[in-house]
Amino acid sequence: MAEFFKRLRCLVGKHSPSRRSVRYEGHLKIGPCKHCGRELEKGGDGRWVTRHLISGAGKPKVIDED
Repeated sequence: MAEFFKRLRCLVGKHSPSRRSVRYEGHLKIGPCKHCGRELEKGGDGRWVTRHLISGAGKPKVIDED
């Protein structure tokens, strides 16, 4: 039952980072949520927030040839 409430917190944006899996990328701390696995990053105010990647960064570009 406790796991249900932890996942419910994730639904409203109250994630808990997995402290063992936190890594540094430059000056950012990045790690997955303990309960849902979503990527988080530590914001400038010290809170952990969902990581927003630049759209299209990981997708290959398709070029149509004439």
